Amino acid sequence: MYGIHDYDVMFTDPVRTPAYLAAIAHAVKPGDVVVEIGTGVGYFAVAACRAGARHVYAIEMNPSAAVAHEVLAANGCADRVTVIQEQSSRVTLPERGDVLLEDMRGVLPLDGGHLTAVIDARARLLRDGATIIPLRDTMWAAPCEAPNEFRDRHIAPGAAPFGIDRRPIAALVRQDWYRFRTEASRLAAVPMQWGAIDYGTAMSADLAGRAEWQIDRATTIDGLCVWFDTALAPGIGFSNAPAATPALYAQAFFPLERSIAVVAGDALHTDFMLKAVEGEYVFAWNTAHTPVGNSPRQSSEFRQSNLHATMLAKGNLRGHRDDFYPQPSHSTRLVSELLTLADGSRSLGEIAQAIARRYPKRFPTKVEALRYAADCLAALDDAKGDPNS
Repeated sequence: MYGIHDYDVMFTDPVRTPAYLAAIAHAVKPGDVVVEIGTGVGYFAVAACRAGARHVYAIEMNPSAAVAHEVLAANGCADRVTVIQEQSSRVTLPERGDVLLEDMRGVLPLDGGHLTAVIDARARLLRDGATIIPLRDTMWAAPCEAPNEFRDRHIAPGAAPFGIDRRPIAALVRQDWYRFRTEASRLAAVPMQWGAIDYGTAMSADLAGRAEWQIDRATTIDGLCVWFDTALAPGIGFSNAPAATPALYAQAFFPLERSIAVVAGDALHTDFMLKAVEGEYVFAWNTAHTPVGNSPRQSSEFRQSNLHATMLAKGNLRGHRDDFYPQPSHSTRLVSELLTLADGSRSLGEIAQAIARRYPKRFPTKVEALRYAADCLAALDDAKGDPNS
């Protein structure tokens, strides 16, 4: 979860923020209702007000929403902004918006529940024909050398540093992707587009596409560099490409199962498949390398997915099956008693005192019981919305 420091770092980025401010000034017209999901501390809500918005609904599930009130007051627009601390999919507004404003992307646009949230907000919180910022993201990729940090930590140590075989972990390390920053000179082919997201029409949070390259020089390919270009408004946008001005986002590195030596003219292609699963993404990247001409070198094929890098025991997986029968435990009994006590007739202090008496080993002090009760009830609290909605 982002902290206050993170929001300031994002806002002071010299690439992202000027582009967003220009897009807001272009898109927001006097009298518009703006819906912002992921407002953070409210910086862009201020910009929307200055562009002429009649009202801004600034939605943020992070506790930073509390600080947004202060930012809005300091900038003289608190009376035109309603800050809502909640997940956007649980929010119902008194009116529909003319503009949807968001930047919940990470290194890649397909980050967590980002696209799912946009699709939901577009359907429920906007009027027909509303403007969305951003308009479109275009996905690019190119084969590349490993970033120095990855090479130093995961390739250079070899199979058995300090005499301990690390090959099982080395294989898993190459089944996930990483944020990194690289230069265009470390790419081994011309970048190719493999996908795009149109925020005005996208109906699914999943994405798939293929990129094909012809290698332009002899080198060693360790993986794929992936990035995106964004169009925030007509003629306004930015890119986190290696050749672009360095931006907050940097790039993504998708390792190959093993490094391969290539020469000019070799062919390489990758099929990307990204599927949203319970608020997170499963990434798959299947790659094939074909040597140029009649080369005696062998072709290579790799099938990779970050699902392989998710280290879940079979017992944990079994607990997610629909035919699994959960058994009562000390924790479930404790939660059950806590919910029984939280019937509206007792203060939090009284509830904490009761569970401390009942479970003295679990809660040696009332302070520990109070902290547990407050955290548990806050996590379960759905008072802001109907659980059936």
